[in-house]
Amino acid sequence: MEKAGMIIDLHVHENIFSPCSRMSLEDAVTFAQYRGLDALCITNHNNLHLAGSEVLRTVNFPVFVGVEMSTLQGDILAFGLESLPLFRPTAQEFIDFVADRNGFSCAAHPFRVWGSGLGLCLDRLRALDGVEVFNGGNDDAANRRAVQACEDLGLVPLGGSDAHCGPDIGRYATWFPEPVTSMVELIQAMKSGRCRPAMRSPDGTYRIKKNFTER
Repeated sequence: MEKAGMIIDLHVHENIFSPCSRMSLEDAVTFAQYRGLDALCITNHNNLHLAGSEVLRTVNFPVFVGVEMSTLQGDILAFGLESLPLFRPTAQEFIDFVADRNGFSCAAHPFRVWGSGLGLCLDRLRALDGVEVFNGGNDDAANRRAVQACEDLGLVPLGGSDAHCGPDIGRYATWFPEPVTSMVELIQAMKSGRCRPAMRSPDGTYRIKKNFTER
């Protein structure tokens, strides 16, 4: 499929504020450009810091900052926040925290086999905005369950690599039909429901999954 609009990897970790990662912000940007992405979002664990931001002054590449929050029930990606709860919240408390600040919340890898996903409690949560249906760290079965849950609940489907090293960047991403130049525009585009998860093919192009429930 032709690549129109923007392809953004919405789930990436750098190694200063996500110690489990093996790449710097500079590495992430380099690989994102090489993989044909148009932007990426750094979603470090439980913080909104961005290390190595001086890199962004020397390259013409958009980098947004979100967070992967470890709630008591599982991980949630959030966008549009300027602060985080002082204590580890329940999933519903964090979703409400994000909604009160006009942000966007998304269940990260909800059916990951080794845990840390919201899994079967998804249908009990109120005001959750989206589901990460394609996650680069999941197996195909877990991603298929996420696709089905997203469709059943009528939420916004997103894709992200969950990259902790450069070669994983862009394995999955999210397609946006219009340019996104700010966090406000990113949230608006996600809440519109017009974005779609995308999979990187061996030839380097992105296949956009479009047959999700329309919102």
